[in-house]
Amino acid sequence: MRVLALDTSTPHTSCALLEDDRVVRERSFEPPAKAGDVLPAALGDLDGIDAVAVGLGPGSFTGLRVGLAAAKAIAYARKLPIAGASSLQAIAAGERGLVYAATEARKGELFVQAFRDGVPQAPAQVVLAAELRLPEGARLVRAPPRAAAVALLCLPRLRGASYDASACFSLAPDYVQGFPARGG
Repeated sequence: MRVLALDTSTPHTSCALLEDDRVVRERSFEPPAKAGDVLPAALGDLDGIDAVAVGLGPGSFTGLRVGLAAAKAIAYARKLPIAGASSLQAIAAGERGLVYAATEARKGELFVQAFRDGVPQAPAQVVLAAELRLPEGARLVRAPPRAAAVALLCLPRLRGASYDASACFSLAPDYVQGFPARGG
C-alpha cells in the first residue's frame, strides 16, 4: 500500500510517501515556506497512491486548513481512502515512558499533550511556555511533526479501507482553542 502523508500543522510543512510501513520519500520545508506554496511541487506525481494520511493538529489555523484541504481534495478526486491523526501523537510516536509532546501555538504559548508509550493520557491543551511544568520523570518532546509518523499512525485504519466520500467531508482539524476574530 502506497500512502501519501501531509502535516501542515506547524510552519515546518512535511510530506511523505510510504510503501507499506517503509518511508520511500519525505520532505520538510522550513519557514518562511508556506504550505500552499510548496505542497503542489513537493507532491509531484500522484500515480500509484493508494491512500492519504493527514495531520489534524493542533496547530496553525491556516496551515491546518491548507493541509487538510489538499489531502481531502486528493482523496476525493482520486477516490482514495483518507485518515487523519493527531500531530502531537505523531511527535510522541516511538517515545517510551511519560512524555509531553509540544509545538508552538502563538504569543508564547504551546500546544501540549501527555502521552505514555505513545498513548494519549489527557486531551491536548494550550499553555504558556514560561509556565509549563512537567511531572517528575516526564520528558518534553518538542519537534515539528513528521508526515511519515502521521502515516504510520493512520496505517491500521487505511489497510483494507475503501474510498468513502463522507470521510473526505467529516475529517476536521483540531484547533484546541478558538482563534480571536480580527477587527476590521
